[in-house]
Amino acid sequence: MKLTKETIVISVLAFLLGFTLTSGSNESAGKFMPGEDDELNGNAYILADDNAMDTVQASTDAYNARDWDAMKALYRDDFIENSTEAMTNYFDKEVETLNMDIYAMLPVKIEGSDITRVLTWATEDRTFQNGSKERHELFEIYYIDEEGKLGGWNQWNKVDPDPEFTSHGLAEGGKFFGRGESDYSGRSLVFSNRGEVETLESMFADYNKMDGEAVSGYFADTWTFRQAVGGTSEMTSEAMKSIFDNLESVSWTPFSMVPIKIKDTDPASGVTVYSTEKRVDKDGTVWEKDLVELFYFDLDGKISGVEQYTRDLE
Repeated sequence: MKLTKETIVISVLAFLLGFTLTSGSNESAGKFMPGEDDELNGNAYILADDNAMDTVQASTDAYNARDWDAMKALYRDDFIENSTEAMTNYFDKEVETLNMDIYAMLPVKIEGSDITRVLTWATEDRTFQNGSKERHELFEIYYIDEEGKLGGWNQWNKVDPDPEFTSHGLAEGGKFFGRGESDYSGRSLVFSNRGEVETLESMFADYNKMDGEAVSGYFADTWTFRQAVGGTSEMTSEAMKSIFDNLESVSWTPFSMVPIKIKDTDPASGVTVYSTEKRVDKDGTVWEKDLVELFYFDLDGKISGVEQYTRDLE
């Protein structure tokens, strides 16, 4: 079943109605199951006081007004201490307007606990000072202590991809076409997250140290190099150990790395790297170019191929 505002509200109301009619407001339902190490493990939930919802709504109103002082009056001291810098920067330097609209709330407690949990479902629109905007569908759990102070919240969100509401960027997009016929043609691209950027940063550092032994370790035993001047070479990691033999110095400086993969495929990925490289041969010859390179990473996290495009420096 697709979760919409209407189905969520109906489900919450049905739960509350059934809970009231069959159990009575003081009886329990459900189960808390964080693990045997938690003393509350296995305990049920009971409905909590509606005043907790007023506290959450007051926090939301202050949030929408970007009023950190009003929010602080509702929160515990430890939350304020840990959040003041981030929240004031967010309100003063990042966002232009905020509109979180809560459309369902459910206050509950775990039997044996003094903490009230308020479950909320909301839509939030954000506009930023840089002109971008975004809309989120939110599910949040707010925590309120026995003195009625908020201790923070956990948040789960889904970005609305409609460009009318979200223009700052999405987790996936674009389209893969492939060369010729491809089983993956038409799929979108997503960011990859297997440490490719960190690997390349380390590789660049070792390259600039002219450490051939270290550089060779980033590559698969055999890998493919498609050169900017044309032609394709089959290379070996072993041969990389001697790449600095005829060089006096090198300087390779990246200024952008974008790791991507085709959606719903194996973890193999590619990283598009924009950089500038300067090489000085021992005979004094200087080679210096702007580069666009695509580094392919295999399933083992090794570089299995490089495609290179160059441009003369302006």
